[in-house]
Amino acid sequence: MKVTGLILCIINLLSLGSCHRENGGVKELDLETFQVTVPGRWRHEKQQGFDSQVGKLTNGKDLLNYDYGWYAYRFTKETSDTHDRQNIEIDGKPALLVKPLKSGNGVMGVYIQVDQVNRLAIYGNNITDEPTAKAIFQSVRF
Repeated sequence: MKVTGLILCIINLLSLGSCHRENGGVKELDLETFQVTVPGRWRHEKQQGFDSQVGKLTNGKDLLNYDYGWYAYRFTKETSDTHDRQNIEIDGKPALLVKPLKSGNGVMGVYIQVDQVNRLAIYGNNITDEPTAKAIFQSVRF
């Protein structure tokens, strides 16, 4: 199972790189509690959190927020009536991927149960480049 996950991650990262090579390649960001790979033109903006680590990843067009801690959002409002909900695995951890049924219209994100107390949610609204967002989600490493 881990080999399959690793192969899928490598394929996703290669596709991320090939889609955005003309825009500066890809880069890995070390965000203290986790690492993530993003296209070269994306940047990180650290935010002030009270009980969690929060921040933003953006290319100036799409914006992904992240929240790492005890109370990360679990996508309870994004039901199967409005969103595609997939149980997946990211870096060997159980995760939930949600994306709107109508592309670019609603919340897209991932929720990862990191350990017994910590969770990570990365999400954005009305994402225009859903394949890149999904590749970013799947690149998360702890």
